Amino acid sequence: MRKSISIKKFCILAILLLESTLCVFADEYFKCRKETYVYDYPNGGIFSDGTSSDEFYFINNFMIYPHDFMKRKYLLFYKSEETDFYVNFGIFPAYLGNGHFSEIVYGVGDPPRAKDKHFEEIKYSKTDFYKILADEFYRCYLQKELFNSDFDCLEYFIDILKIFSNEDLRILRNTIYAKYGFSFKSKDLKGIFLKLDWYAPKENQENFEDKFSRLDSSLLEVIKLAEK
Repeated sequence: MRKSISIKKFCILAILLLESTLCVFADEYFKCRKETYVYDYPNGGIFSDGTSSDEFYFINNFMIYPHDFMKRKYLLFYKSEETDFYVNFGIFPAYLGNGHFSEIVYGVGDPPRAKDKHFEEIKYSKTDFYKILADEFYRCYLQKELFNSDFDCLEYFIDILKIFSNEDLRILRNTIYAKYGFSFKSKDLKGIFLKLDWYAPKENQENFEDKFSRLDSSLLEVIKLAEK
C-alpha cells in the first residue's frame, strides 16, 4: 500500500515538474511604471479639445512606446548607459524623458509642452512584453531592417548584450528558431510567438539550425555565450 502511494506521489511531482518546465512565466507580470502625458497642440490634436496624449511603459532596462511605425504597433527602447536616455532598437529618435523625444521627431520648432501628466505603478504581462521584444529583435536584427551588413548588425547587437537578462536572452534565442517556423512545446513560448504575424510553425522540425543564415548562427552563438 505504501509503495503505491509513493508511486502516486512521484507521478504527481513529475507532472508538476513537467508543467513548470513547459511554462516558465505563464500568467506572470513585470512591475511597470506607466507615464501618461497630455499635450496641447496649437493646430489641434487627436482629441476634440485639441490635445493629444502619449503613454510610456518602463520595465527593467526597457521602455515601451505604443506607436504605429513601419508596420509595428509598439516601439521598444533600451536605456543607454552613455547618455542615460532611452534608445530605440530601430531608427526612431531617442527618448529624453518627461514625454519628450529628441528634436528630430518634431521637425521644426520646440517639442510640445505637457499640459498634464500622470504616473502610476501597474502590472505588465510578461507574455506581452516578450512578444514586443521578440518582434523588435526579429525586425531589426534577423531581418536587418536597419543595417547595411551582417558585420554591422552583429557588432551593434554585441554592444547592447549587457542590457538583457537571462530570461530576455532565452526569448531572443528562440526568436531565431521561430523565424524558421520551429514549433514550440513550451506553453509560454507558444503564447508569445503565435501572436506575431510573421511566425508560421512548420510540420518538419528536423535540422533547423542547418537552415540558419550566417548572421543567425552568429547571433545564436553570441546569445548562448551570454547565457552562461
